[in-house]
Amino acid sequence: MASKIDSSEYADLNRVIGWFIVLRWVAWAGVAVTLSAVRLRMLFELPFPVLYALTGLLCLLNLSFTLYFRTLKKGNLSRRETAAFFHAQIVADYTLLFFLVYFTGFLDNPFSYFFVFHVMLTAFIFSSDVVFVYVGALVAVFVGVFLAEYGGLIPHYSLGAGVSAGNLRQSLPRLLSLVSTLALSAYLITSIKRRIAEKGERVEVELDRYKNLDKIKSNFILQVTHELRGPLAAMSGYHEMILRGIGGAPSPKTLEIIQKADHRTDNLLTIIDEMIDYAYMKSGEELRQAKSELALRELIDENLELLEPHAARKQIALVSNCPRELSVRATRDLLKIILGNLVNNAIKYSPARTTVTVNAQREGGEIHLLVRDEGFGIEPEELDKIFEEFYRTRRARELERDGTGLGLPIVKRAVESLTGRLTVYSELDKGTTFHIFLPATEATDEQDPDHR
Repeated sequence: MASKIDSSEYADLNRVIGWFIVLRWVAWAGVAVTLSAVRLRMLFELPFPVLYALTGLLCLLNLSFTLYFRTLKKGNLSRRETAAFFHAQIVADYTLLFFLVYFTGFLDNPFSYFFVFHVMLTAFIFSSDVVFVYVGALVAVFVGVFLAEYGGLIPHYSLGAGVSAGNLRQSLPRLLSLVSTLALSAYLITSIKRRIAEKGERVEVELDRYKNLDKIKSNFILQVTHELRGPLAAMSGYHEMILRGIGGAPSPKTLEIIQKADHRTDNLLTIIDEMIDYAYMKSGEELRQAKSELALRELIDENLELLEPHAARKQIALVSNCPRELSVRATRDLLKIILGNLVNNAIKYSPARTTVTVNAQREGGEIHLLVRDEGFGIEPEELDKIFEEFYRTRRARELERDGTGLGLPIVKRAVESLTGRLTVYSELDKGTTFHIFLPATEATDEQDPDHR
C-alpha cells in the first residue's frame, strides 16, 4: 500500500510523533515572534492579518494534535492510526508552510527551503513512492503559483522587487533551484534509505546463516560429548569397583594409581557435563521445552544425593532447608543445571570438613534459592568476570588445572531462561554465596499462607 509506513522501528514512531509536535510548537513560537518583530520595525509591507490568522491556525492544529496524541491516545497509537496521523500532520505542515511562504515573498523568501527539512522527515517515515507523491505535488504547486503570479492571475507579496516580465530572469532560477533541491533531496534520502535497508537485509541473512552454523556446532558438540561420556562413566565405575576391593584387595601402589586415575576421570566427566550443558543452552533447546510446576525440595534433595559421594571424599557436609510445599515453574533440566553446577563448584573449591548449604524460601512474589559454601572466595575485581564464558578465576586455576570456565555462564543463562535473576556475594577465605531469584507460582501462593 502506498500509505504504508516504511519503518521497522514501529515502536519508535510514537516517539517521533512526539518530536513532531514539539518541533511544531517551536516553529509556531518562531513564526509568531518573527512576524511581530517585522511588523514593529516595519521592515516589509505584508498582509499581517492573513499571516496572524495562519499562525493562529498553526497553533490550533498543533493543539488538536497534542490533545489527540497525549490525552486521548496516551502517546500510543496503533500502526494504522500512526500512518493516518503522520499523513494529517505532513499535509497540514506542507499547506501552512506554503501559505506562510507565499504571503511573505514566495520565491524571494529564503525560508522556502524549509521544505527540504519536511521532505527529509517524510522520507524517514514513508516509502519512496509516498515521498515522491508528496514532492511531485509540492513541485507542481510551486510551478503553478509561479506561473499564476507571472501571468498576473494572483498577486505577488514582495520582499523586494515583484515578479513581472522585467525580472523573470531573476525569479525563474530561484524556482528551478528550489524544485531541483526538493527533487534531489527526495531522491538522495530515499536512495540512502533503500541502500541501508538492503544492507540490513544482507546482514540479517548472514546472521541467520551464522546462527544455523552455531546451532550445527552446538549439536555436534552435544553428540560428541554424549558419546564420550559413556566410556568415561564406565571407567569411573571400574575405578570405584577396584577401590572398593571388589576384584580383590589392591596393593597400596595400585590404590594410589587408581585414585589418581579416578580423580582425572572425574575431572573429565565434569568437563564433559559442562560441555553438554553449554551445547544444550547454546542450541536454544531450553526455550522450547515446556515449563511445569515442580516441587523444589524434591529437586534439591535429588541433586544433593547425586553429589554426596563427591562431597564425602572431602568430608564436606551438604545441608539443605526448603519447605516441602515450595514449588517453582521451571524445567527439571534447567534446575538440575543450576543446582548441579553451583553445588559442584562449592564442593570443588571448598576445603575439607566444611559445609555447603542449599536453602530456599518464598520472598514476596519470588522464590529465593541460596547456595553457600565456606570456601576460598573470589577476588573482588573478578566478581564481574565470573559469568563470562571460559573465564576462570586465578584461585580456581591454582586449585584445579582442568576446567572450562563454562559452569557459571551456563548457570546465568539457565536462570535467565526461567525469567529469574542471579547475584553473588563473596569474601576471601570465608566463602561465596549465590542468590537465585525465580518467579513464584500461583500454587506457591496458595500453599504457603504464612507468607501472604
